[in-house]
Amino acid sequence: MKIAYVIEDFSIKGGAERILSRKANLLDSTYGHEVTIISIYHDERPQSYPLNKNVRLVSLDVDFTDNGGNVLRKTLNRTKTLLTALRRFNKVVSEIQPDVIFFTMIIGALLLPLCRTKARRVYESHVARPFTPYQRLFTLMERRADVVVCLTRDDARNYTKARETVVIPNFIDYETPPAVKDYSVKKAIAVGRLESQKGFDILINCWKEAAAAHPGWTLDIYGEGSLRQQLQRQIDSCGLQGSVRLQGRCDDMTAAYASNSLHLMTSRYEGQPMTLIEAQACGLPSVVTDFNYGAKDIINDGYNGLIVPQGDTAAYARALSRMMADEALRASCGANARLTAKRFAPAEIMEKWQQLVNRLCAGR
Repeated sequence: MKIAYVIEDFSIKGGAERILSRKANLLDSTYGHEVTIISIYHDERPQSYPLNKNVRLVSLDVDFTDNGGNVLRKTLNRTKTLLTALRRFNKVVSEIQPDVIFFTMIIGALLLPLCRTKARRVYESHVARPFTPYQRLFTLMERRADVVVCLTRDDARNYTKARETVVIPNFIDYETPPAVKDYSVKKAIAVGRLESQKGFDILINCWKEAAAAHPGWTLDIYGEGSLRQQLQRQIDSCGLQGSVRLQGRCDDMTAAYASNSLHLMTSRYEGQPMTLIEAQACGLPSVVTDFNYGAKDIINDGYNGLIVPQGDTAAYARALSRMMADEALRASCGANARLTAKRFAPAEIMEKWQQLVNRLCAGR
């Protein structure tokens, strides 16, 4: 089959781009499909993730819209960008004649109902919809898409006008990551961009309360972002310089996970929390809030971690304290975490994509 993927900018070093590269490579090497990635925006940076030699990458070289100015100017700029992208996209699609096109991101939602093609159209939802300002623009896409694929069950429930919704989660990048060897170590880890979405300010406040009763524990936060200085000031003002450290980026996150005995997450929202799945794969028990979306698709309270209502910081501090105090609980939840992560193995997830492609093409 001929498969095309639409993404905003394949040069970005992000989670969506990383997963797309892996999917494209596996659809080529394992299933023998002819795969083309269509990247919308102009970007002089090299691509961030490798592709098989048979996977084609096409850039439409659309200039990114300058959103400055008043509302009228912003609207005109965005309309111009969309029309340019649509014209170039239709030309490429006419040349490659795909059987199935997978659309992603905001630009994908806009292009899907407007493009000229006989291919099956699938929209992949990567973002928690209630938190995007473009939500009202999704209605036309929903009605035109043959299938909307969501990462979580809760996200799928939002697409009430879609012809069909299917839940296919992302997969982890590795088959057998290193496992935690010592659950007695008093080390916790949190991972993510240092932005408001990830809720590290919430975590630091909860850590202050829980760690006071459990001396000797340390928390390493991995990631970069615009809030680094603000979070460091919060750590300093809470007197946590000795126990909470902003570690920046890490080239080997699996090794970092495996050197801890506890994983923490207090995001305000997620599309699907890949760092949570990756931590589980390394055998880390997790203490999380029930954010939208994906936490309760992964964490079974008391089995592979602890989950508390979002916004209840007192409950989170208590759950954190409970896990810090109980090595046996960390070990048992950690063992179950490894089992949980098997649901997100590449082979299992890719088989679901293959079944979807076969079903769509059989109906043409």
